[in-house]
Amino acid sequence: MQYPLYTTLRAGREYSKQWPAKAELNGLFVENKVILLTSVAWRYLPALALVCAAVQLSYLGLAHLPQIITMLVFLAALPLQGWYWLGVRSATPLPPSIAAWYQHISQQMQQHGIQLAPVSQPGSYKDLALLLQKAYQQLDKTFIKQWL
Repeated sequence: MQYPLYTTLRAGREYSKQWPAKAELNGLFVENKVILLTSVAWRYLPALALVCAAVQLSYLGLAHLPQIITMLVFLAALPLQGWYWLGVRSATPLPPSIAAWYQHISQQMQQHGIQLAPVSQPGSYKDLALLLQKAYQQLDKTFIKQWL
């Protein structure tokens, strides 16, 4: 049995790997920033949390152990918050303006002979990530600059 929180966190981790980390997308979507901050937090915050806890424990002593543990858990859980947000975002339906843009790009890609998987309407941000990833892999830069 999978729990909804675990499923959302796993979906967020997968979404962070599927989203194309291109500079052109920074102004349009917040995903690049969240993915970058989450990956940095995953790499460094657990060690930083342990160092902070050790320093606080040495200066404050065992009398402040509940506060130290609370701080340790908070800092270690920050990357999970990023993955949770990404998991929720990946399942969010596209707003009408982005959905129209998504449809137009997919039609242009099909005209260039690229096979795409059918998507249920209105599509989600995960579908957009997969489409953009495929566009960056298989199309030339002039086509991409036309749409971004």
